[in-house]
Amino acid sequence: MAKAQEEQSTKAPDEKITTDTIILLFVRIGLILFDALKKFFSILDAGITKTDPAENKQILPNKNSNDKLKTMLKKDLVELVIAYEKETGIDHEKVK
Repeated sequence: MAKAQEEQSTKAPDEKITTDTIILLFVRIGLILFDALKKFFSILDAGITKTDPAENKQILPNKNSNDKLKTMLKKDLVELVIAYEKETGIDHEKVK
Protein backbone atom coordinates (compact mmCIF):
# COMPACT_ATOMS: atom_id res chain seq x y z
CA MET A 1 0.00 0.00 0.00
CA ALA A 2 2.88 2.36 0.70
CA LYS A 3 4.29 1.63 -2.75
CA ALA A 4 1.02 2.52 -4.43
CA GLN A 5 0.93 5.92 -2.72
CA GLU A 6 4.56 6.70 -3.74
CA GLU A 7 3.88 5.79 -7.37
CA GLN A 8 0.82 7.99 -7.46
CA SER A 9 2.63 10.96 -5.92
CA THR A 10 5.56 10.81 -8.38
CA LYS A 11 3.36 10.87 -11.47
CA ALA A 12 2.54 14.20 -13.01
CA PRO A 13 -1.09 15.09 -12.66
CA ASP A 14 -3.10 14.44 -15.79
CA GLU A 15 -4.22 17.72 -17.33
CA LYS A 16 -7.36 17.74 -19.32
CA ILE A 17 -7.36 19.85 -22.45
CA THR A 18 -10.49 21.92 -22.32
CA THR A 19 -11.94 24.64 -24.46
CA ASP A 20 -10.69 27.26 -22.02
CA THR A 21 -7.08 26.09 -22.31
CA ILE A 22 -7.30 26.12 -26.12
CA ILE A 23 -8.71 29.66 -26.08
CA LEU A 24 -5.96 30.83 -23.70
CA LEU A 25 -3.36 29.19 -25.94
CA PHE A 26 -4.60 31.06 -29.00
CA VAL A 27 -4.80 34.34 -27.06
CA ARG A 28 -1.17 33.94 -25.94
CA ILE A 29 -0.03 33.06 -29.47
CA GLY A 30 -1.93 36.07 -30.81
CA LEU A 31 -0.32 38.42 -28.30
CA ILE A 32 3.14 37.05 -29.08
CA LEU A 33 2.56 37.51 -32.82
CA PHE A 34 1.16 41.00 -32.29
CA ASP A 35 4.24 42.02 -30.29
CA ALA A 36 6.57 40.51 -32.91
CA LEU A 37 4.80 42.33 -35.76
CA LYS A 38 4.83 45.60 -33.82
CA LYS A 39 8.60 45.33 -33.33
CA PHE A 40 9.12 44.33 -36.96
CA PHE A 41 7.22 47.36 -38.27
CA SER A 42 9.00 49.70 -35.85
CA ILE A 43 12.33 48.41 -37.19
CA LEU A 44 11.18 49.04 -40.75
CA ASP A 45 10.01 52.51 -39.79
CA ALA A 46 13.01 53.62 -37.75
CA GLY A 47 15.74 51.43 -39.19
CA ILE A 48 18.12 49.23 -37.31
CA THR A 49 21.25 51.39 -37.50
CA LYS A 50 19.65 54.82 -37.48
CA THR A 51 20.25 57.01 -34.47
CA ASP A 52 18.37 59.92 -32.98
CA PRO A 53 18.80 63.25 -34.76
CA ALA A 54 19.95 64.70 -31.43
CA GLU A 55 22.89 62.30 -31.45
CA ASN A 56 24.00 63.44 -34.91
CA LYS A 57 25.90 66.44 -33.62
CA GLN A 58 28.67 67.55 -35.92
CA ILE A 59 31.93 67.39 -34.01
CA LEU A 60 34.36 68.13 -36.83
CA PRO A 61 34.31 71.43 -38.72
CA ASN A 62 33.00 71.56 -42.26
CA LYS A 63 35.39 70.27 -44.89
CA ASN A 64 36.85 72.94 -47.15
CA SER A 65 38.12 72.53 -50.67
CA ASN A 66 41.84 72.03 -51.28
CA ASP A 67 42.20 75.47 -52.90
CA LYS A 68 40.63 77.19 -49.93
CA LEU A 69 42.85 75.24 -47.53
CA LYS A 70 45.96 76.17 -49.53
CA THR A 71 45.10 79.87 -49.43
CA MET A 72 44.46 79.62 -45.69
CA LEU A 73 47.85 77.92 -45.24
CA LYS A 74 49.58 80.58 -47.35
CA LYS A 75 48.03 83.37 -45.30
CA ASP A 76 49.04 81.69 -42.05
CA LEU A 77 52.54 81.06 -43.38
CA VAL A 78 52.91 84.69 -44.42
CA GLU A 79 51.77 85.86 -40.99
CA LEU A 80 54.20 83.45 -39.35
CA VAL A 81 57.12 84.67 -41.47
CA ILE A 82 56.28 88.31 -40.74
CA ALA A 83 56.11 87.58 -37.00
CA TYR A 84 59.45 85.74 -37.19
CA GLU A 85 61.05 88.66 -39.04
CA LYS A 86 59.79 91.13 -36.45
CA GLU A 87 61.20 89.03 -33.59
CA THR A 88 64.59 88.47 -35.18
CA GLY A 89 64.87 91.90 -36.77
CA ILE A 90 65.43 90.50 -40.28
CA ASP A 91 64.35 92.73 -43.12
CA HIS A 92 62.97 90.53 -45.89
CA GLU A 93 63.63 93.13 -48.60
CA LYS A 94 67.39 92.99 -47.99
CA VAL A 95 67.61 89.19 -47.84
CA LYS A 96 67.79 87.40 -51.18
